[in-house]
Amino acid sequence: MATDDPGRGLQVTAQRLDGIPERPEISWPRNLSNYDRTPQFLRQERRIIKVAVEMRARRNPHWLKQNHDALARLFRPVDELLDYEGTRGTVARVGVKANLICGMHEQRSVYWSWNEDEWLRFLGTTYREFEGRYGQTECRNYAIAFGYIAGNFASLHRLGPISSNTLCRLIFGNHAVDSAVERCRQELQRIGYADSLSIKRIPSTVCKAMLACRSPILEDITNAHLLWMRENYRVRITQEDLVPLSRILKSLGIIVQALEPRIGCRKPDQDASIGVPPEWKKWVDRWRTTTTLEPGSYRGLTYCLLKVGRWINQQRPDLAQPSAWTYGTASDYVAALMRANVGDWSVVNRALKNRLGKPLAPRSIAQSLSAMRSFFGDCQEWGWIKRQFDPRRAFRTPRSIIAKIRINPRVIQDDIWAKLLWAGLNLTEGDLPKMPQRTSSTKISFFYPCELVRAVAISWLFGGLRNDELVRLRVGCIRWQREDVTIPGTIDVLPKDAVCWLDVPVNKTQPQFTKPVDRPIGDAIAIWEAARPKQPPARDRKTAELVDFLFSYRTKRIGRFYINQRLIPMLCRKANVPEKDARGSLTSHRARSTIASQLFNSKEPLTLFELQEWLGHRDPASTQAYAKVSPTKLAKKYSEAGYFERNMRTVEVLLDRDAIVSGAAARDEPWRYYDLGHGFCTNAYFVQCPHRMACAKCSFYVPKVSARGQLIEGRENLELMLQRIPLTDEERTAVEEGSVLFEQMCQRLADVPTPAGPTPKQISAGLVEISTTSVNPNKNSRKKR
Repeated sequence: MATDDPGRGLQVTAQRLDGIPERPEISWPRNLSNYDRTPQFLRQERRIIKVAVEMRARRNPHWLKQNHDALARLFRPVDELLDYEGTRGTVARVGVKANLICGMHEQRSVYWSWNEDEWLRFLGTTYREFEGRYGQTECRNYAIAFGYIAGNFASLHRLGPISSNTLCRLIFGNHAVDSAVERCRQELQRIGYADSLSIKRIPSTVCKAMLACRSPILEDITNAHLLWMRENYRVRITQEDLVPLSRILKSLGIIVQALEPRIGCRKPDQDASIGVPPEWKKWVDRWRTTTTLEPGSYRGLTYCLLKVGRWINQQRPDLAQPSAWTYGTASDYVAALMRANVGDWSVVNRALKNRLGKPLAPRSIAQSLSAMRSFFGDCQEWGWIKRQFDPRRAFRTPRSIIAKIRINPRVIQDDIWAKLLWAGLNLTEGDLPKMPQRTSSTKISFFYPCELVRAVAISWLFGGLRNDELVRLRVGCIRWQREDVTIPGTIDVLPKDAVCWLDVPVNKTQPQFTKPVDRPIGDAIAIWEAARPKQPPARDRKTAELVDFLFSYRTKRIGRFYINQRLIPMLCRKANVPEKDARGSLTSHRARSTIASQLFNSKEPLTLFELQEWLGHRDPASTQAYAKVSPTKLAKKYSEAGYFERNMRTVEVLLDRDAIVSGAAARDEPWRYYDLGHGFCTNAYFVQCPHRMACAKCSFYVPKVSARGQLIEGRENLELMLQRIPLTDEERTAVEEGSVLFEQMCQRLADVPTPAGPTPKQISAGLVEISTTSVNPNKNSRKKR
């Protein structure tokens, strides 16, 4: 007899619950104690059954009628139950009674004593098997109904293909079945399945559920019945039929949690514990059930701890108990982790096959050490083991690993981002994937209405939200500014309807906050809220509150992988851009860094602290990682800073080609003249002269107002060139700060000799006379220089 059947032993009752509409009464005989249910044959019953079977074998047409009165104890329940089922013809009555006689003769027992397997042997696993044994199939449904009621037979899933609708109507009646099915159909349409194939298939699924719980009342269906149906009706019922039913029951408040669709072949959790010592796994399980971390955090740490268990099993079996760990054993593990490769101490799966043998990534090493710090730190703090070492120091992440880990938001290029913005703003119904028709080999994917998809896309493109924040937005999260607002402390006015306010839910760093966003987000969300079917509240896993999620459809919030796996590829197809660029795949979080960088590099940029508030960061260091200065803005600022001009001085130089050709330059005669603006310098070592910024007008100086200066400017065959001269810190300061510092520099150079020999003080005192009429400068002074 089957023992895993939740419907086994359940009886239909006539109880009614207050406040539950459309709960039909059941009128068929339920009290089976009114019948003589003696499990053994009474006197003469076995002999009469044997005679009846022999008469049937000889094709005697009166074999049943002649023995009917002698078997009245066995036939009375059949007649009364068939009367309840509304069977008017005699074919079904005669067929069920005849088959029961043959069945009792074969199994040599009364049907009151049959178990699940004996009823299954009588009913057959297929119609063909039933026909081959009894010669007819017209009465099989009635026989199944009789076994379901009188024999408490519940393994309907073992009978092969049967009509659940027909069987359910035979057992519970047309009115009860029609009421339950219509109630489910209306609720299914209300939560968003109006154009779904599930509308057509819901009657069959509802009937299977009613048969599983042995009641036509929807409130009697529980999660246990749904899970039993999913496990046992693998061929004749699919998740596209069972998941909508669970969502109906959740929407009606009958069950708390709807079934999750089965996506792919998930590896069971017990596979992760392969090769882990039992003692270590026991400690890990104890820690996992006690820790206060969120599921997304402790789940990853648990897998890291199980990897440590496989390392223990392979190299250090003596460390299966956490109390056996010391500073020395901790350093051994850290050293082994630093030399580990991908696949070491892991359960190899398809995700690792392409990376086997490669060194572990720095983040993987850091996560493994973080898991060990959390595990041993909690075990010591909770008093499970003694404090033999400090986990924070023993499992500290090496600096060489920390240096390789850095936040890299990976900003999307401006041209690609502009195309994605256009695609999101112009998203239409035709851009959504089409739902394929149901066939035996085609799986149906779940798609959302265009209003929802457009609202999610625009919120992602303009909101700068984390993926978890976006999917957890609540109904009414948008508030409009309907009047002009004066900014406090200023005379500036923010015009009405310039922005709208978005309430961001609790995130990983801070509580709920409000930030301004662009109007397209508010418009798209308003359109979706108007078209959104009413959904039952769902529990927010971060706050444990029952809330109305904004992006909820068919009683289910959009998945956390929807943006990366569905929305972004769809926008890339519409925008005709690749799903990957030089920095990797386009992901949900890259939009956040792109928006932050554009706000930081705009014409009127947000300051670092303003951007921190807008992004919802707790630490300004996190904002610094997101606020990337664009190369164009950096180049403009660098150009405006004038670093090259600040450190270099451009001087015009006149070259006398005649002096070069005639050989005068070789005789140390002037051939190169540095234009000082007020005169020329003929010193060949002008770049090294300490008085180049404040000329002392020594013998190398030729003023432009003199005849010699005019003769130089009027000379033919002169070539003009520019020469850049690097400035010292003092010269650069004098140029930038003004005349006062320039005078101070001149005073400091007063006693510094010029290239001609005398100091500026001597020159200004008239101790040395500078000739302005001689064409040739002092050759001795030049040679001395």
